[in-house]
Amino acid sequence: MIKVTYKENNDRIIYLKSEGHANYDEKGKDIVCSAVSAILIGGLNALKNIDDYQISKNKGYLEIALNKSEQSYDDYLVFKTILIQLRTIEDSYKDYVKITKK
Repeated sequence: MIKVTYKENNDRIIYLKSEGHANYDEKGKDIVCSAVSAILIGGLNALKNIDDYQISKNKGYLEIALNKSEQSYDDYLVFKTILIQLRTIEDSYKDYVKITKK
């Protein structure tokens, strides 16, 4: 299962972590893992102020933490979009993706 946790401060997502594998299908055919990975990497690529974040990544693991006090509005929109997209996948594949707010 892919477990996504996030934290908010003043309605801004300041921390997001995704870990695990969906195991929906065999490696190379797992559409759930592929979708989550595409959303997360696409989101990272869309961040306007990437230097404002501490990022750790490995196979099946991504952690993004804001390392300053203010988040730009553009990056706020990126994080909101990431979360909306992940929730859409969670709605369809509840046994494979779980999102939790800390």
